[in-house]
Amino acid sequence: MTPDMARHVLDRMGSTGQPPERGARHVNVATEELLEILRAEYLEPMKTSGRNSTFKLVQAPFGGGKTQFLHCLRELGWSEGFATALIGLSPKECPFDRPPAIYREVVRRIELPVPDYDEETNPGLDRVLRQLALDRINNVGADVFIKWLGTDFGRTNIESRSFGRAVRAFMEAVAIDDFESEELLGDYLLGHKIPAADLAPYRLRESLDDESAFRWLRSLVQSLAALSLPGVVLMFDEMDRNMSLSAGRRRAIGDNLRQMIDYCGQSLLPGVVWCYAVPPEFMDTIVPEYPALAQRLKGAVRFSRTSPMQPVIDLDHLPLGTTELLQALGKRLLELTELAYDQKFDQDIQVPNIDGLATELGERSFESGTRRTFVKAVIALIEAQRREGESPLSMEEIREFAGLGAGAATDAMPGEVEF
Repeated sequence: MTPDMARHVLDRMGSTGQPPERGARHVNVATEELLEILRAEYLEPMKTSGRNSTFKLVQAPFGGGKTQFLHCLRELGWSEGFATALIGLSPKECPFDRPPAIYREVVRRIELPVPDYDEETNPGLDRVLRQLALDRINNVGADVFIKWLGTDFGRTNIESRSFGRAVRAFMEAVAIDDFESEELLGDYLLGHKIPAADLAPYRLRESLDDESAFRWLRSLVQSLAALSLPGVVLMFDEMDRNMSLSAGRRRAIGDNLRQMIDYCGQSLLPGVVWCYAVPPEFMDTIVPEYPALAQRLKGAVRFSRTSPMQPVIDLDHLPLGTTELLQALGKRLLELTELAYDQKFDQDIQVPNIDGLATELGERSFESGTRRTFVKAVIALIEAQRREGESPLSMEEIREFAGLGAGAATDAMPGEVEF
């Protein structure tokens, strides 16, 4: 985390109260143990063996930290060398009951790890494959790489033969600087409609549709495993909007989830951590409508270090209470401000200020958006102390800061993510 990135994170969080898309773990509290369980029980073994997969349902109410948790999981995946894809689900743009839409969004969002927070990601399956090809070419040369594609990679067990051929042909096109073929094959792999005549020279006879979508998704994971990536972290954030779907569409979502859970228990998905984040109502509405899904998700034991195989991660039951969580978050933001501006604060002054604000807002924890309200308020408090000089605040002054973010306690606007 550089000072520039720290200032960017503070600006985003102070302006909107929303979690940062980069550097999420620097402002994370209360879920580090859950993340470390995922690392120790799944990411590290997958990295070693190249096998096994897991499905986890992450649940929390609005403002309960689902999006923040997924951002942290993405950074955790990057630290272990995993490719990642974080997808926001919505009934119109990417409904989970439409397999082709799921596939298109995954390949549009998938990205390789980045070495530091300041480096921009380059999402998209075509860009991922191009980078992997260039890395191998730089290591062994174009001729050796092309031969490897025709032998070792060509013999890899990829479920969709057309998908495997397309990946191989795309990477060959990168190796010989055939931009026209690279562009056409990239569009094909991204799920665009391509005339059959244009695909005939590459022997690509399968197109993306309802029947092939999940087969292509499995083939994507199998291809990346063949290219020596340790695994893929797929994260779906339902964003509290699928409760109003028709019964038929809700049942389709349940069926698709059941399939994903079953795939993760088989060898068809090597090295995948599949997370699906939902509000608690999901377990009360969609899951009971589909008994096969309920059998897989319902259980009396919580996900923990002693029971890591449990499928449900409940963020509504964390080791910190609301006030303690806000206090810890405020101290993280104080540390981030010190980094951003190379300035040390007087802890004897600022810790009581932050604790007072956390206590004031923690008492309103029943309100939606309490974390967003606190984040905006505490950053405003710290910034005022940085600019105007440090001083202990009275409760009246603390309440004034708490009131600055009162509007954030309303329900989120469409498109707004939660903290």
